[in-house]
Amino acid sequence: MTVETRGRPRIHADEEILTAALRAFAVQGYDAMSLRALNSELGLAHGTINQRFGSKERLYFAAVDHGFATFLAEINQQRAARPKPTSDLDDLAELVRAFLLANIERPELCRLMNTEGLQHSDRLDHIVRTVVEPAFMPAARTLRRLVKAGTIRPITGRALFFLVAHGAEAPYTLVALSSAFDAEDGPLDAVEHAEQMTAFIMRGLRPD
Repeated sequence: MTVETRGRPRIHADEEILTAALRAFAVQGYDAMSLRALNSELGLAHGTINQRFGSKERLYFAAVDHGFATFLAEINQQRAARPKPTSDLDDLAELVRAFLLANIERPELCRLMNTEGLQHSDRLDHIVRTVVEPAFMPAARTLRRLVKAGTIRPITGRALFFLVAHGAEAPYTLVALSSAFDAEDGPLDAVEHAEQMTAFIMRGLRPD
């Protein structure tokens, strides 16, 4: 919620600041992102964000935690809205589908990962520890069971992760590049893309 106060800067809820901060970190990168510029963008007095969150580093971790928590909740909601999977293979398909659908409204998360994934840092370690390991590693174990049973082709968790998170997801993040295909394919239907990529990936995993 944003409150207008006569003669005074607007008062923003923490959620609004964190959403704007995450977008700024994703677009500009951690080092280039300016608290002064973010205050100005939000119509806040100089120093407001620093006073509320303590430091640029603390703002970053709060923004990342908020963004990914919302993203993971959306994945769970997508999965809950569908029939419960009856096999590991169906469960994997539902995870891929839900992941892609959740990314439609949150492309800044993948954009952030494209930057943070370039080098080791405390920021990347935090994301791996709080998001990648708890959210994806159980799926990697499911993948190993499917490979061992001969249900799918041999594939590593790393390969599937990058195929989905930095391959199938890319049109949501690389919007300008994706639009270059509009003349041939028509405008991107984000939901249809998620469905098509899920089906394509799952067919590719099945053995001949």
